[in-house]
Amino acid sequence: MLQNLSGISVVFLAGEQSLQKQMAITQQQISTGVRIGKPSDSPGDVADVLQLESQLGQVNRVISNLGQATGEVNTAESALNSATQLIDQVTSLGEQGANSTVSATERTALSKNVQDLLSQFVSLSNTQFDGKYVFGGDDPTQAAYQVNLNNPNGVDRLNTAPATHLIQDANGTTFADSLSAQQIFDNRNPDDSLASNNVFAAVNSLRTALANNDTSGIQTALASVQTASAYLSQQQAFYGNVQDEIQNATTVAQNFQIQDSASISTLRDTNMAEASTNLTQEQTSLDAAIQAQAAIPRTSLFDFLNF
Repeated sequence: MLQNLSGISVVFLAGEQSLQKQMAITQQQISTGVRIGKPSDSPGDVADVLQLESQLGQVNRVISNLGQATGEVNTAESALNSATQLIDQVTSLGEQGANSTVSATERTALSKNVQDLLSQFVSLSNTQFDGKYVFGGDDPTQAAYQVNLNNPNGVDRLNTAPATHLIQDANGTTFADSLSAQQIFDNRNPDDSLASNNVFAAVNSLRTALANNDTSGIQTALASVQTASAYLSQQQAFYGNVQDEIQNATTVAQNFQIQDSASISTLRDTNMAEASTNLTQEQTSLDAAIQAQAAIPRTSLFDFLNF
């Protein structure tokens, strides 16, 4: 019988310790706001939390990459907007030079103006963002062109790297986000000869025709400038489409970010209302256990002997 009484005490003591341990866990969950701080806190949920955290990390990297690309693409689109305005000025100067009443001296002055615009085109081809040449293709550390009026297109190529970079969205889909300066301003045929829509070549041909007071050459050059202008607008449209793709990709990635964060929070973070209720119940159970233990008769060996 003494062993039975001792067993009851042991049970009460074990139950009390278990309740106190659970209360400590609940109190920690409330104070930290975290339900799963280590794998042993909820082994069944840990794998899901780790998977979600990995997904969130990938989404965060996508958002970061899209943010970087946004700056580069916006800078490139702005440069091409300036280029289309420049080519309009080139056209205007050519039309002035084509007028039969214009003198050779005036055409020489117009030629110098076109030359200045050619230099500005070269500057635009070397546009930088965050220390990188946005039209540098796969080698954004090197300028693409410099002026050299001895060449048919009026420039020297300094960087022939293609633009093969792709950016990835949160679904894993990739799309091109850049063009090289050669693609935009110095388009070439497969044999590397100057294409009919070559911007540099068109501008330089007009400069030469004006300098030479060549009225027929001015008309021919103006036709080339119009062709180059249409081509340049297409390249600007490319960057406009990329801007839209990046914006859409960013929206999708941000939605994934919100969803993954919410799912992680649901699994890992403490449900304060539920935890508060649990803590109250645990305290009530502990109080009841202590009262029950106190109510147990304290019987000793002398009590049995006296009886």
